[in-house]
Amino acid sequence: MAGMSAAGPGSASAAGPVQQGLKEALIETLTAILSPVQEVRAAAEEQIKVLEVTEEFGVHLAELTVDPRGALAIRQLASVILKQYVETHWCSLSEKFRPPETTDRAKAAIRELLPGGLRESISKVRSSVAYAVSAIAHWDWPEAWPQLFTILMDMLVSGDVNAVHGAMRVLTEFTREVTDTQMPLVAPVILPEMYKIFSMMDIYSIRTRSRAVEIFSTCANLICAIEELEKGAAKALIFPVVQQFTEAFILALQMPDGPSSDSGLKMEVLKAVTALVKNFPKPMVSSMQQILPIVWNTLTESALCTYVRTEVNYTEEVDDPIDSDGEVLGFENLVFSIFEFVHTLLENSKFKSTVKKALPELIYYIILYMQITEDQIKVWTANPQQFVEDEDDDTFSYSVRISAQDLLLAVATEFQNESAAALAAAATRHLQDAEQAKNSGNEHWWKIHEACMLALGSVKTIITENVKNGRVQFDMHGFLANSVAHLRAAMFTLWAASRFTAAMSPELIQQFLQATVSGLHDSQPPSVRISAVRAIWGYCDQLKLSESTHVLQPFLPAVLDGLVQLAAQFSSEVLTLVMETLCIVCTVDPAFTTSAENKICPLTIAIFLKYSNDPVVASLAQDIFKELAQIEACQGPMQMRLIPTLVSIMQAPPDKIPSGLCATAIDILTTVVRHTKPPLSEMLVCQAFPVVAQCTLRTDDNTTIQNGGECLRAYVSVALEQVGQWRDTEGHSGLWYVMQVVSQLLDPRTSEFTAAFVGRLVSTLIARAGTELGEQLDQILRAILSKMQQAETLSVMQSLIMVFAHLVHSQLEPLLEFLCSLPGPTGKPALEFVMAEWMSRQHLFYGQYEGKVSTVALCKLLQHGLNTNDKRLQDIVVKGEEIFGPDEGIRTRSKSAKNPEKWTNIPLLVKVFKLIVNELSSVVEANTTRAAAADWSQVSAKTAAICHVSQVSKCILNLSDEDYYEDDDEEDPDALKDPIYQIDLQAYLTDFLTQFAQSPCYSMFSGHLNDAERRVLQTIGI
Repeated sequence: MAGMSAAGPGSASAAGPVQQGLKEALIETLTAILSPVQEVRAAAEEQIKVLEVTEEFGVHLAELTVDPRGALAIRQLASVILKQYVETHWCSLSEKFRPPETTDRAKAAIRELLPGGLRESISKVRSSVAYAVSAIAHWDWPEAWPQLFTILMDMLVSGDVNAVHGAMRVLTEFTREVTDTQMPLVAPVILPEMYKIFSMMDIYSIRTRSRAVEIFSTCANLICAIEELEKGAAKALIFPVVQQFTEAFILALQMPDGPSSDSGLKMEVLKAVTALVKNFPKPMVSSMQQILPIVWNTLTESALCTYVRTEVNYTEEVDDPIDSDGEVLGFENLVFSIFEFVHTLLENSKFKSTVKKALPELIYYIILYMQITEDQIKVWTANPQQFVEDEDDDTFSYSVRISAQDLLLAVATEFQNESAAALAAAATRHLQDAEQAKNSGNEHWWKIHEACMLALGSVKTIITENVKNGRVQFDMHGFLANSVAHLRAAMFTLWAASRFTAAMSPELIQQFLQATVSGLHDSQPPSVRISAVRAIWGYCDQLKLSESTHVLQPFLPAVLDGLVQLAAQFSSEVLTLVMETLCIVCTVDPAFTTSAENKICPLTIAIFLKYSNDPVVASLAQDIFKELAQIEACQGPMQMRLIPTLVSIMQAPPDKIPSGLCATAIDILTTVVRHTKPPLSEMLVCQAFPVVAQCTLRTDDNTTIQNGGECLRAYVSVALEQVGQWRDTEGHSGLWYVMQVVSQLLDPRTSEFTAAFVGRLVSTLIARAGTELGEQLDQILRAILSKMQQAETLSVMQSLIMVFAHLVHSQLEPLLEFLCSLPGPTGKPALEFVMAEWMSRQHLFYGQYEGKVSTVALCKLLQHGLNTNDKRLQDIVVKGEEIFGPDEGIRTRSKSAKNPEKWTNIPLLVKVFKLIVNELSSVVEANTTRAAAADWSQVSAKTAAICHVSQVSKCILNLSDEDYYEDDDEEDPDALKDPIYQIDLQAYLTDFLTQFAQSPCYSMFSGHLNDAERRVLQTIGI
C-alpha cells in the first residue's frame, strides 16, 4: 500500500518519447474538448476516437485522473472518459464492448494507478475513479486483481475520510453488479466489515454507515436470487450475520435523531429490514416482536411530530440530511420505507395477521399521510398541469399522499370488511379532530377533512356495501352534507364526492353540483377549478349509470361555460382533462348538446387545429365529433362547420400545413361518416368524398394513403349506393374513385406498407358491391397477386391473403377458376402460389376476426375439395413440416448457410386439415387462458371497484385499464356486422372435425398427423 501510494503518475508505464507524445496529444485533445468553440470541440471529439484505439490511451487517462498537480477540469474529464473506456474496451465479453480490448500490460498499469484516486479530495474525481475500479473488478476480481479487497479494507480503517468514502463507493457499485460466482467470495469478506462500520458510530459518519447498510441490503437481495438457483447459498452466506445485523438495526431504529442517526440512516435500515423480512422470513420471526413496535412508533411519531408539522402544515422548519453525493434525503423517503415494510408484511402469510390486528390505528395514520402538503399547494397553484398529473388516476408521479393511498388500497384489498370498519372509525375520529381544530382557529383544519374524503372515495365500494349491509355504522349522508358545507375542503374533494351519488339525497346532489359549478368559476384557484372538472366527469359517469342524468340538466349550461373558459386558458394535461369531460357532457342530454353545438363544435375545431401535433388531443377531438355525429339534430350544423375545415386541410399543399394534419383530418372524416345515420348529407358525399379520394391519390405520405383507404371503406360500408350514384364533371362515379385508390394502394411502385389495410377495403367493397364490380374485381385480384410477390411483412401479406379468404366464403368457384386461369410467378397456376403463401402463414395470422375468416375458409376449402373431388386443389403439393437432422442441435447462422432448411412435401388438402387441427389447439388454449384471465379479472374488477387505482397500484397488482385480451376486441364496425365474427370457433371446429373424422377418406388424412396433432384430436374424442 505504501509503495503504491508513493508511486507518482507515470511510474506504471514506460515514459519513452512516443508515449510522452501520445500523452501530450491527449492533454491537448482534452483541452480542446473543453473549448467553447463548437468546431474545435467537434474536431477534438473525432481526435479522441483516433487516440482511443492506442494501447496507452487508458493508462494515460488514469495518470491524468490521479495526478494531483493536474488542472481540475482536465482531471474530471479524463476520469469520465476513463469510466467510458473501461466499459467499452476492458473486456470483450462486455455488452458495450468495442475493439480493441485493453492489453494485459495496460490493464496492470491502470489497476496499479487507480486505487490512489480513491483518496482524492475532489469528490467528482473520486466517484469516477470508484466507478472505474468497480467496473474493472467486475471482470478482474479475484483472478487478475486478488489484492483489491485488501486495498479497500485498508482504506476503510485508514481514518482518511476521502479514502473511506472512495472505498465505500467502490463496494456500493461493485455489489450491485456482483455475479453469482463472485458472491460466495464477496459476502464473507464484505458483510463482517459492513457490520463493523455500521456499529462503530463514534468512528464512521452517518452517511458512511448508511452506505454500509445499503451494501448489506444489496447483498441480501442478490443472495436471495442466488438461493433460488443454488439451495444453501443463503445459509452459507447471509444467515451467519443476520442475527447481529438485526440487533444492530433494532438499536439504530430506536436511536433519536442526532450526531449518530437521522431519517436517511433509518430509511436505509428499514429497507434492509424489509429485504430480510421479504427474502428470509423464517430467521426474522424471532426478531419481529422487537422490530414491529419500533417501526410502529416511527410511523406514528413521524406522522404527528414530524410530517404533519413540517410537511403538511409547514409550521416548523426541518433540515433534511444530505448524502455523500449531495442528494437531499427528504423525510418522505423514510415514510416510503415504512410503507414498503407494511406492504411486505401483507405479502407474507407469517406476518399478515399483525397488520390485520393493527388496522384501526394503521388506517388512522395512513389518512394523516394522505393530507395535502403546503408544498403541493404551492406547486399546484403555480403549475396546474402538475396538479392534473399528480391527482390523475393513472399518475406516474409519486408522493407520500399517493404512497399512502396505495397502502390503503393494499390493506382494503386484503381485509375488505375489517378495512371498512377501521376506515369508518378512523374517519369519524379525524372529523372530530378537524372540527376541534376549526373551532380553535387552526387554518389547516380542512386538510384532514379532504384526506378523509379522498380515503373514502378511494375505497368507495367496500364502504358503501358495508354501510348498506349494516356491518359498519357510518353516517355517509351526514359526512357528505358536512363536506359540502365546508367549501375549502369540498373544493379539493369534489371528485371523491362524485363517487358517492348513490348515498346522496336529491337535495344533497343538488348542493354538490352547485358547489362543483361554483368551483369551475374563473375566480377560483386553478387547482379548485380542475377538481371541479374531474368532479363533473364523475357526476356524469355515476348519474348515467343510475339513469339519473335529469339531475344534471339544470347545471349543464354553466358546466359548459366553465369548460369552454378552461379550454381557452390551459393546454397540455389540463386541456386533455377538459376535453375528456366535455366529451362525456355531450352524452348526458342530446337536446342540450344540440342547443350547445354552436359552442362545442367551433371550440373542438379550434383545439384540433391548434394542437394537431398532439395525438392525445386529436383523439379526444375525434371522440367529441363522434358524439356530435351520433345526435341526429347535431349532424347538419356540425357538418356545416367541420367539413369545410377538413376539406381545406385535405386540399392544402403539403408544405403549407403541419406534418400529419392531413392524415388526422381524414381520420376525423372517417369517424363522422361511420357514426352518421345514412343517407349521408350532400356535403359529405359531394364535397368531402371527392376531396378525400383525390387527396389519397395525389399524396406520397403512407399514413395519409392508409387513412384515405380506410375513409373510403367507411363510405363504401355506410353509403355504397350514394357513392355509386355520384359523378364528377367528367362522368366518373364514386366507385371509379374507390377503384383508383385500391389500385394505388396495390401499386408495385409504392411502399408495401400502403397495402397493410387494403385487404379490408377490398373485402368490404366485394361484400357490398358484389357482382357490380364485374371485370374490375379481376383487375383488383391481379394487382393483389402482383403485390403478394413483393410483400415481405406479415401484416401486409395477411391483409392481401384475407381478400382470397373472404372470396372463399362468397365466391369460391369463380375464385378457383380465376386463379387457375392466371400464371403464378413460377409459371404454374396462380392458385398454387396463393395456397402456398396462405398455408405457410396461416399459423402466424393475428386478430380474432381475421382468424375466424381464414380458419372457416380453410374448412370450406377442405369440404369443397372432398365433396367435388376438385383436381385443381388435390393436385397441389405444399410444404409440410420441417425436417431436422438427429444431431443438428441449435441452428446457428453458419449452420443454416451450410445446411438449408428441409421440408416434407404434402398434398394441399392434408396441409389444410393439419392447419385446422392447429387452429383448434390455438383456440382451445386461448379460451382456457381467457377463462383463467376472466377469473382473475373478477378479482381485479372487485379490487378496482373497491379502490381508486393509481398507476403505482396497478403495477403492484399487475392490473391494467385494458382487458388482457384487448388485442382480440374487435372495433371495426364492418367486422362486427359480419356473421362470421359471431361464430364460436372452438365449437365450429370441434363439430367440423368430428364430422370429418366419420367420412370414408379420413384415414388418408390421419396418417399424416404428428403426435401433438393426435393429442389435440383426442381432446375432442377423435
